Order: sequence, then C-alpha cells, then structure tokens
Amino acid sequence: MIRVAITHADNDLPRFFAPADLERLTNVADVRVLGGSERERILPQLADVDILLGSWGMPLIDSELLTAAPKLRAVCYAAGSVKYFMTPEAYARGVLVTTAMHANAVPVAEVTVALITLANKGWFTAQSLLRHHRSHQGVAHIGNFGATVGLIGCGAIARLVIAKLAAMDLHVLVYDPHARDLPPGIEMVSDLRELARRSDVISVHAPDIPETAGMCDAAFFAAMRDGTTFINTARGRLVDESALIAELTTGRLNAHLDVTFPDHPAPDSAFYQLPNVWLTPHLAGSSSGEIRRMGRLAIDECLAVIAHQPPRFPVSANMLATMA
Repeated sequence: MIRVAITHADNDLPRFFAPADLERLTNVADVRVLGGSERERILPQLADVDILLGSWGMPLIDSELLTAAPKLRAVCYAAGSVKYFMTPEAYARGVLVTTAMHANAVPVAEVTVALITLANKGWFTAQSLLRHHRSHQGVAHIGNFGATVGLIGCGAIARLVIAKLAAMDLHVLVYDPHARDLPPGIEMVSDLRELARRSDVISVHAPDIPETAGMCDAAFFAAMRDGTTFINTARGRLVDESALIAELTTGRLNAHLDVTFPDHPAPDSAFYQLPNVWLTPHLAGSSSGEIRRMGRLAIDECLAVIAHQPPRFPVSANMLATMA
C-alpha cells in the first residue's frame, strides 16, 4: 500500500485537514503523521514514504532528505508557493510537486471583489466621514455601473476575480505580459501606465519575482486619476511605497493595503496616519476554516497520484520563474 507521510503534529491536523478528507485518504493509503516538520524528527521516518503531504513549514526537499526518502515520488502541498522547499535535486529525481494555490486564491478573490465593489461606492470614505464629522456629504464615488477595474497580473487569483465580476456591469482591464488563454470579456493592455490612467480601481495580483519589484512606481501612481483606489493583496515588494505615500499625502488617491514591505510598516510609517489608507495584516489569504480548503485540494492531488492519474495543479521547474 502507498505510504503518505503528513508533516504536522497530530494536534495540528484539524487546522489543515477536515476529518472527512483525511478519511478519504486513509481509505486508500497507509497514512503516517510525522509529528512535525523538523528535520531531525522526520528524516528517520522517511525510508518507506511515497508521498509527503503538508502545508506551511514543508521541509526543504534537498539531497539529504531525498537520500532519507529513496521512494519519495510526490509532494502534495496544502498551500501556495513551493519555491522555498523544492530544489533542482528534487526535480532532477522526478519528484512531482503540486500546489493548493488555487484553493488559496478563493478567499483572496473574495476579499478583492468586496473591496472593489465597496470602493466604487465610496463606502469606506463615507464611514470615516460619518465617524469623524457626523456627515457623509461630498463623498465622491463612481459607483459600480460602467466603472473600470484594472487588474495587474492574470494568474489564479485575478482569474477568479474576473469570474466573480462577470455578473456586474464593469469594464475590466488586465496588464500581464505573461498571460495566455485569457478569460472572455476583458481587455488586455500592454502598458501599465495606460491601465493606471483608465482605471477607477486597481488591484495587484502579480507574483513577487525580480521583474515585478517596484513595478508600481512614481510614474504609475502619477498616471492614476484623482479618486482612484489602489488595492494590494499580493506583495508589498511590488510597490514603490515612497511614491505611493507621496500621492496619498495629496489626498487624491485611496489605498487598501493588505500587504506592505516589510510586512509590518515601521511605527512611524505614514500608512498608519493617512486617512485615505486602510491597512490589514495580510488577512486576505486563507485563514481559520478556509485553510482546510487547501488541505482538501492537497488530498485530492494525493488521491490522483495514488490512482495513477494526472494531478490538477502540478508545478514544474520551468513554472517557478513566473510564479509567486
């Protein structure tokens, strides 16, 4: 029987895997819970393991681990990026790796659509005015009929956003030099500043790779129209934050920032003080019960491997260069 090793402690399993999903796996495989992901703990337990299953904290799949796990043929990851643990040695040996990034994309897309919808209504500005001035008069907003939404990046999250926005009377622009097989009903633009000039609300969904660092720069923010809302649920490194702060200080833009660089702004950061900035602590991604959606997808991938079927979301070495 195929042996699957889970890189978590027993008391941590319910956080990542629903009992019914674990039962689907134990019905067809010998499942071993390794008790954690510390190398000194897990390496002696890997000699007969065929598949590693786990989420955040997956150990580095390097030569040492591969030697300890001569039968290992797949790693089914119940989270997003596999970059931090997959190695050239693992790919060279033919180890298959799958990602649950498409499950993690669901809550991020939900948050993004909610922010887009409410920002176009001037919702957050109206709340602030009512709280501080007992009046909402003068709240300028575009509304959601005929508004233009600009998406930077067209990966898993952005495609879910596009699908969820399809029922609304919005015009969607996308900037992504790497995108292929685009969803229907969107307009691709080749110039990031054009997207900035034409959008009423802009949401960032590009991966954090060298070519995207600082892509939202001073020229980009200067091109944005007065009243535009900027949303970032991707990574703070993609934004020239000094340039963003300079434009926000004028009061002509609004920003919803779920991520910054570093993750926690310095205590004296203007982001804490500006009334047109709404900060959240990297909250858009999977949390609470949503984490088990990623666990379910990872178990689905395990079951596919066990059944000698192709997994839905494998990650090849070539894909890593343009993935988060």
